[in-house]
Amino acid sequence: MKNRIISLLLILCCVVLLCGCAPSAPAEADGIRTVTDCAGRTVEVPADPQSICCICPFSGSLIVMFGCGDRLTSTCNNVVRSRLLDAICPGIADVPVVKNSGSINGEEVLEIGTDLIIVNDGAYETDEERAKLDSMGIPYVVIGFTDLESQLEAMLVLGRALGAEDEAQKYVDWCRGVYSGVSEAVSAFDGEPVRLYHSVNEAIRTDYYGSICAEWIAMTGAENVSVGSELNREGDKAYTTLEQIYEWDPDMIICNEAGVDDYILSDGKWAGLACVRAGEVYQIPVGISRMGHPTSTETPLALMWLTNLLHPDLYDIDLVQALKDYYLDFYEYEIDDDIAEAMIEADEMRAAKSGVHVE
Repeated sequence: MKNRIISLLLILCCVVLLCGCAPSAPAEADGIRTVTDCAGRTVEVPADPQSICCICPFSGSLIVMFGCGDRLTSTCNNVVRSRLLDAICPGIADVPVVKNSGSINGEEVLEIGTDLIIVNDGAYETDEERAKLDSMGIPYVVIGFTDLESQLEAMLVLGRALGAEDEAQKYVDWCRGVYSGVSEAVSAFDGEPVRLYHSVNEAIRTDYYGSICAEWIAMTGAENVSVGSELNREGDKAYTTLEQIYEWDPDMIICNEAGVDDYILSDGKWAGLACVRAGEVYQIPVGISRMGHPTSTETPLALMWLTNLLHPDLYDIDLVQALKDYYLDFYEYEIDDDIAEAMIEADEMRAAKSGVHVE
């Protein structure tokens, strides 16, 4: 009996010791969350950030989607330009812009009392900007991607950084579902692919092999005429010439910048193209972002639009209803038919960039 009591006491002591040596509660309990960002950095960030600086165009809408829009205290120009995002999260349009196309305004970021920065990999990879970020002493998370899969992973990284893992996973699952649905529908197509030219921002800026735009357009079964061709590369941008577009003689042109479709249809220099004469020039819808743009979070919507345009018999959707469902499901924001139609027409959803170049 005595030995049994001693054994029980020893077991009890071991349990107590094991509990004492067990891993501590999650870092969030101490007000800190540990995240591995898209640059492979292990970063300690506030578990409940109250002042977020977003200088990553891709992340701005996700911050709102993940329920942290009211904590956005400084950002970049592309975020404040979205009229829809401001309607969903009133006040976004008035958030101070601390980075447009130039350098980060570190002084203003510090004055605001920022406790977390979300930065795109392009800024991080610039020695001067990275040194500025490091010197501020504010935790920052790098968001970057090179294709659709790594884009989804970037969404999950941002979700972890903001404590919104469930929201991020829900959105990633939906994106994957759209990609899978389109691939399944298009697999039944056995005709000649439509030869398509994609205008990105400017009339003669276009897609190159390995770009995200080239990837999602390929999912529709279209032949993207610029992919694999010799282009003038300037960093992550690629340009062609109007003469080359005439040589390609595409069946269709799609444009992601509002107004470029009207420009192509009305400018005499483009009138010799058969697709222009036939009116086969289309504006990609614009919601919070230019759908399908390299920094857009709404690429699945662009994919749905183009697949329906190319294969209405194989992929028959009500795009207006799809847009209404999307914003209700992910932003808890109800849009009516008029707003959905305005998105499809890209009617004043965001301010257009100036300067359309053809030469």
